Amino acid sequence: MTNEERDFLFDQALALSSILGNVCVELLGMMEKIEDRVAISRAISKLESEGDDVFHAANDRLQKMDLNTEDRFKIFTMLRHVEDIIDMVDELSKTIVRYNTRTVTNGFKASVNSINGAVQKLVVLINAMREYTPEMKEHFTKTVNTFDAFKVDYEKMYDVLIYELFSTPHDIVDIIRCKAIYDAIRDIFTAFEVSADDAYKYIVSKG
Repeated sequence: MTNEERDFLFDQALALSSILGNVCVELLGMMEKIEDRVAISRAISKLESEGDDVFHAANDRLQKMDLNTEDRFKIFTMLRHVEDIIDMVDELSKTIVRYNTRTVTNGFKASVNSINGAVQKLVVLINAMREYTPEMKEHFTKTVNTFDAFKVDYEKMYDVLIYELFSTPHDIVDIIRCKAIYDAIRDIFTAFEVSADDAYKYIVSKG
């Protein structure tokens, strides 16, 4: 892989992360104006489509690079993870609309804020990969661990939210609605964790 090709791939990864960041900004806006959920969900879907275009352009270029099959697949997978997370946040916004969510709980808002924080750390992780040298292994490991901490924190929050949902009186529709949303958010954090693990394995395999 040439330096130009390497820079292109990192630029595309950052472009996908930027789109993901914009998606999260829209989702945060939905938390403030839930009555505009339909319009905001459409805006998120438009950004998701832009992410598809970036991912496909990156993959087209990747397939033409002089790489062994294993490296090509690993890079494809890492790019795909970011695109998948964009898809998942888009689906979360559609779930909010689909379940006709009209109120935003503190737990819901905190969860979305945590997604936004994870996106910011994703950018840090990508830049750490770009700048990586073997001497930076300890620093890179700490970066990955910081990123993984969002999944751990949300698992704790999830347990509290689900316990509260099923241990206090709620309308059955609210229970179904809230659990669907909390589960969708949990899936997003699982995807973040997988993304970080794959990035770590790829970098460490390079020495």
